Amino acid sequence: MQQNFKFNPGLHGIRCIAAMGVFFFHWSQLFPGAGQWLAKFHYPGHLWVNLSLPMAIGWEGVPLFFVLSGYLLTSQWAGRTLVWPQIMRFYQRRALRIYPAFWFQLILLLGMGYLLPKAFPIPSMRDLVLTGFLWINLPPVFVPPLSGVWWTLPVELMFYLCLPLLVWLTRKVGLTWVWLGAVVLTFCWRSAVIERYAGQDLSGQLSVLDSLPGSLAVFMSGVGIALLQGRITPKWRRPMLWLAISIFLSIHAVLIHEIEVYWKGGILLVVFNTLLSLSMALAVGAICTQEAPRWLTRKVMVWLGDLSFGIYLWHFPLMIILKTYWPALGTDVMESLGLLCVLLAGTLTMASLSYYVIERPFMRLGRPPPSRCRARTPQK
Repeated sequence: MQQNFKFNPGLHGIRCIAAMGVFFFHWSQLFPGAGQWLAKFHYPGHLWVNLSLPMAIGWEGVPLFFVLSGYLLTSQWAGRTLVWPQIMRFYQRRALRIYPAFWFQLILLLGMGYLLPKAFPIPSMRDLVLTGFLWINLPPVFVPPLSGVWWTLPVELMFYLCLPLLVWLTRKVGLTWVWLGAVVLTFCWRSAVIERYAGQDLSGQLSVLDSLPGSLAVFMSGVGIALLQGRITPKWRRPMLWLAISIFLSIHAVLIHEIEVYWKGGILLVVFNTLLSLSMALAVGAICTQEAPRWLTRKVMVWLGDLSFGIYLWHFPLMIILKTYWPALGTDVMESLGLLCVLLAGTLTMASLSYYVIERPFMRLGRPPPSRCRARTPQK
């Protein structure tokens, strides 16, 4: 049975938030002038509670992307039979969603590597072939990514490979057991990584911590809310939102208190992403039960949601070029804000080129014929 999906502009708005959150996080880290000025306006006695805090947690756009992947892709399996032709078609569509835009960027970055070798060193032929298949940060060779944000792409691909199995397991043994299994596996993996790199700054092992075993519970939060959405009535929308906000604020209050030791390991580093994704999934579920807030469905938010993959891919290389060749840029407030405007313009230009020339045409190739799909499906 083919499931039709109603286009939900609110989800595109959430994608916009995720992409722009990562953008502002990297901008504030690499060109800190404006962020440092905002940080001066802080809550007395709590330096971390300041006006730059929203940018400091912008990295959480990554788990938000993971939650959305779990939600949207699982929703597309509703009413479908898990048969091999359907699974292969799903894999085909996922490949068309990720690889063309990635290859487009890879080719351009390799070209830039000849002009700007300090920013983008040309990899060896072996590493280049493995990178082309997104075998990045994976055993046995652990090829480093040419762009720092690429580390999430193999994690997404591994989830795509596992999703049919996860859906099948939920139908056989129930969502509760599969979700609990994912949480246990996530906690065990992250605990093992912390033990393996004990004494080190674990922020340098982020790609290991957040590889699929360490992020499985994050994806499963999205999977779970997708499978439960038929049971979520509009009356539950407000309680779910309040619960999501309560969890989000509580774990961040603890994070701020423990920020000095967070990356040294400990229980918070084990459980934080799972609790964060639970709050995000509850918010996504609440928004999808009825019409999303108007600000989230504005045309500009939906448009930026369409461009979100390109924004994610392109913002960081542009920042790296500037930081590599002009390392002193961005320490002044006005200079930092000027660079923000330049980077926004450059990122949106490249993201638009990626979306309209590469992503959208290839996504259309993966869609079923019009007679079999009358409603617009989520572009994920």
